[in-house]
Amino acid sequence: MKLSNRQLVIGSLQPLLFCIGMYCVILIFSVFACSSLYHAFKSNKKTADTEARAVSAHQPVKQVAASFK
Repeated sequence: MKLSNRQLVIGSLQPLLFCIGMYCVILIFSVFACSSLYHAFKSNKKTADTEARAVSAHQPVKQVAASFK
């Protein structure tokens, strides 16, 4: 079976196309990984303030509930 010129060209480009495809996949995953690490280490003052308010808001409820025992 003799290969046509078109099949030879596509066959010779296969390693290049594979490398380009793998580069794109790795690039997408690295963007997700880096953004998740950035958001994990980024200090968010609003979140800390909200948590502090939530803790202080629940303390009187616990005290009132303890007084009913």
